[in-house]
Amino acid sequence: MWTYPTPEGLAAYHEDRVAQLRREIHGGRGRTRRVHPARRWVGRQLVRAGALVAADPSLRPARSL
Repeated sequence: MWTYPTPEGLAAYHEDRVAQLRREIHGGRGRTRRVHPARRWVGRQLVRAGALVAADPSLRPARSL
């Protein structure tokens, strides 16, 4: 039979969960900082798109002769 949690038990569970999430987000003591693979991939795609746009001859300013 299931019983309802007590307010003290619920508060303790909440504190433990918040501490666990903070450890996961901040990586423990914060000595090492990891770059997430998705961020790295997005950054590379932005650099590639910028290089393609910069190399496009139709986007260069027109010059008078």
